[in-house]
Amino acid sequence: MKIVIVTIFMALCLLSAYGNHNLEEQAKAIFKSWFVDFEPFADDVFTNEDPVEHPASLSMVQIANIEHILETGKRPKGGAVKSGIPSIGAENVKKLGVFDYSSGKFIPREFADSMKRGKINGYELLIYKDGGKPGTFIPHFSMFGEGYPYEECYINEHVFKLDFGNKGFNAFAYFYFQTDYPYSWLANNGGKAAIPGINQEDIRSIFIFDPQHPKVKEFSAYVSPIFTTIMKNCLENKKLAQLRDALLPKLMSGEIDVSEVEV
Repeated sequence: MKIVIVTIFMALCLLSAYGNHNLEEQAKAIFKSWFVDFEPFADDVFTNEDPVEHPASLSMVQIANIEHILETGKRPKGGAVKSGIPSIGAENVKKLGVFDYSSGKFIPREFADSMKRGKINGYELLIYKDGGKPGTFIPHFSMFGEGYPYEECYINEHVFKLDFGNKGFNAFAYFYFQTDYPYSWLANNGGKAAIPGINQEDIRSIFIFDPQHPKVKEFSAYVSPIFTTIMKNCLENKKLAQLRDALLPKLMSGEIDVSEVEV
């Protein structure tokens, strides 16, 4: 019976993670169809005046020319502390819906209150800023929100937070940054430094599809609730894992008796 209960918890977590994967893959497939293969623009004239060939009617603009916030956070002198307010480092900017709570680090409450930059408000695009082997920079992106992974948290100096002021377009950018042109741009520029990493100019120099284009707006409106669902599922997974970890020792020690429970 103990094994059955533990298995149920594990199955619930896996089912939610699988559901998140499917949701992201569905959104990714539509993004690819519209903004990589350009299927809705099959009859359009294409231009190669920008870094990537694209339909002429689907204009591109540099991020520097779009209203946005791009910033990092920080940690106090001496680094992280054992408890306090969660501080997100580059090691936890992996992909949407992936977070390793065992590697969590913290900053003092007073220090967090003094920070003018770096607070995660939700739905900002998080970008891996620096780290790795010399000569190699592997871009990673993520997004948090809806209380996931924490109700309150800040990024450190090794993470960029990019916010266009529209959570749907931020989600659009999450997929866009993983396409060939922006990904290669960041990987190449980041790999040039002795300590691999990118700067704000590397990001602001990137051309992206105009957020005011009707098709971009349509995708942004479509993907926004999907990201909300994924984040809420992640939060439920966190609660299930906490409940499992709290109950498991009591089940194994016999403190909780389930011998007469029928399944």
